[in-house]
Amino acid sequence: MQTTSEKQRTNITLTVENLAAARELGLNVSAISDAAVAEAVRAARATAWAADNAAAISERRAWIEAHGMPLADLQVLRLG
Repeated sequence: MQTTSEKQRTNITLTVENLAAARELGLNVSAISDAAVAEAVRAARATAWAADNAAAISERRAWIEAHGMPLADLQVLRLG
């Protein structure tokens, strides 16, 4: 959670039970909401990136399958 970011007021809708429980427990609903939105944005961007680059990733995997890992002969630590 970033504390130096500019903030903007917005309205969200929560169930009565969840809001009451959060208040009872002293939870910061705004901070929790901001963190949840940030995580959802990160996940959506990762999914979009993977979809946008699926062809290149597939081509790279096929090349490695056919030719092996680049510079594998120079690898000092061998796993497996």
